[in-house]
Amino acid sequence: MEPVQPQTSRRRRPGVTPDGLRSALGVLWILDGVLSFQPQMFHQLVAMFVQPNVRGQPGAIAYAISHVAHFLGRDVGLWTVVLGLVQIGIGVGILWRRSLRTALVVSFVFGLGVWWIGEGFSGILDGHASPLLGAPGAVVLYGLIGILVWPRATVADPGGQVPTGLSSAPGAAGRYGVRPLVAGWVVFWALSAVFWALPANRATDSIQHQLAEAAGGQPGWYAHMLNSLSHAFIGSGTAVAVFLVALSMVVALGPLVTRRPEPFIVLGALLAIGYWLTGEAVGGLLTGMATDPNLGPLVVILGLALWPARPLPDTAPVPAAAAMGLRPGLTSLLIGALVVGPVAVSAVPLAGVGAAAGVSNPAGVVASAAGGSTASAMSSGSMNMGSSHSTASGSSAGAMGSMNMADAAGLGVTDPSWSYTGPALPPNEVSLLTTVSAETDAGHQMQTPDCTTKPTAQQILGAMEYVQATSAAVAKYKLLSAAVAAGYRPVTSTLYPVVHYVNPAYDRLHYAMDPNHIDSLVYAFTPDGPVLVAAMYLLPRSGQKGPMPYGCLVQWHAHTNLCYSPATGVIDGFTPCPPGTFNIPTGMMTHVWQVPVAGGPLALDPSDLDVVEAAIMAQENGLAPITSPTGQVTYQTASTATVGTF
Repeated sequence: MEPVQPQTSRRRRPGVTPDGLRSALGVLWILDGVLSFQPQMFHQLVAMFVQPNVRGQPGAIAYAISHVAHFLGRDVGLWTVVLGLVQIGIGVGILWRRSLRTALVVSFVFGLGVWWIGEGFSGILDGHASPLLGAPGAVVLYGLIGILVWPRATVADPGGQVPTGLSSAPGAAGRYGVRPLVAGWVVFWALSAVFWALPANRATDSIQHQLAEAAGGQPGWYAHMLNSLSHAFIGSGTAVAVFLVALSMVVALGPLVTRRPEPFIVLGALLAIGYWLTGEAVGGLLTGMATDPNLGPLVVILGLALWPARPLPDTAPVPAAAAMGLRPGLTSLLIGALVVGPVAVSAVPLAGVGAAAGVSNPAGVVASAAGGSTASAMSSGSMNMGSSHSTASGSSAGAMGSMNMADAAGLGVTDPSWSYTGPALPPNEVSLLTTVSAETDAGHQMQTPDCTTKPTAQQILGAMEYVQATSAAVAKYKLLSAAVAAGYRPVTSTLYPVVHYVNPAYDRLHYAMDPNHIDSLVYAFTPDGPVLVAAMYLLPRSGQKGPMPYGCLVQWHAHTNLCYSPATGVIDGFTPCPPGTFNIPTGMMTHVWQVPVAGGPLALDPSDLDVVEAAIMAQENGLAPITSPTGQVTYQTASTATVGTF
């Protein structure tokens, strides 16, 4: 990037050596391998780090991830050991000079596989890469540092000219010199600027929700710190994102336009460590499920690799000027692209971003809940958000103004005034629904188990609009065939009377609670055909927390005891998982019921028996279509049923 200068009399600056850079890379690979042997990895590796990456990816990318997940899922423990040993072998090979080249080649291939299969390209392909959460991925910097330490074919003549400026940095001592070092630093930080300019990251509450997401699974004290910090960013996501776009560009271009790059290197390192301690949650090292330390330490290492051993003489041009003198056209084009990139991305409108960063405004898409919607019986004028009644407590909740949120937070919520008026269900079906529902509830996990705060009037109004908007949006899916044509696919067994259908195109964090992109539809199968019983918002990954703009009125839950079958591609059992299946904790979910279940449209978790009975009554009352002749429906017995309910 700059011409070699005559030897200077200035003293060599302290810093890492090229061998130190290589050793750091080797140690990090060994650490990653050791982390693979954490106890939870032997059961959760595929469920936590591979299978979730299918969601939101383009078809070919998703197919490869799903295929590998199915393959690894056959024997997760064995492949956990193999992958861990491979990473340790890479690290040892990098530390041993004679095997350095071979180890680096293996690391490049292995790293590409990890970035694709294990990280889903860090969300770059679906527009949700976030520097705060570790994009573009630690493995990318592993590859860059690997290029920097690639050995030279010959040793430089010690009697020649001594490099200065960035050419004297330890990362410039490898086979390819200073170019990949400087290009790597500049591109990394320019990409950070581009990522911050994405609509998902500059929405109003983007940073708040990313920090809350990072708190999932952390020790109590750390989760409390992250959640408290997230509150400080409520409503400020856009302003902070704009500031970080500018700051990232300063860090990227600073070393090119000055003779003293050190302040920009320090600034970049501090920014990366800030991300690491907050959104990256120190790489998850405190959870027992970390696969690597994440980006923070790697950016510090890259900064040390860029730190000049000798300053650039005052008479020498800065790197950008030197490059301009050698290739003016190409240099101008590259610098222009670095500046224009974030600006162009920032021009993408926020419309449709939903709540990744916040919650989309349901009121903006509210159509009348009547007009054929199954929620017409729950119109805003009569909808009682507090009609749930806890069988455990036996206390009836009153009207919205006096509702008992402690009751609504329990399982098995019912209303004593609700009763089933349809034909009797076959005993085997009742037994099946009751047994499976109880098994499902055994793994029920609330996001806010003690949510008892009384909702405000504004929250009550917002929740009513949310129900209306959601119900209006799913009215077109009353017929199951319409949902299938729109891309919804079963994710639970179709042999069970209640089936969840998921649209992979909508399974993204920024669509949370967006009526225009409803992740899942729930159908109950009756003798008169399938009935749309619920719309469901589902977060793409376990550990993420759902937004709660309506306080305790809309709560989130997950299930921790379900088993996923790679052979069938659906959830079809409970833990302990049978051979050939593995446990996959779900992401947080919340329902908007489209049939009159006990508890109303925002009931947390009515039993499957209640859901099927409500579906039958909806058909009898003309709220749901009848699509098949009335007849006896036979299901498997509870003891042999293939299940799959949320």
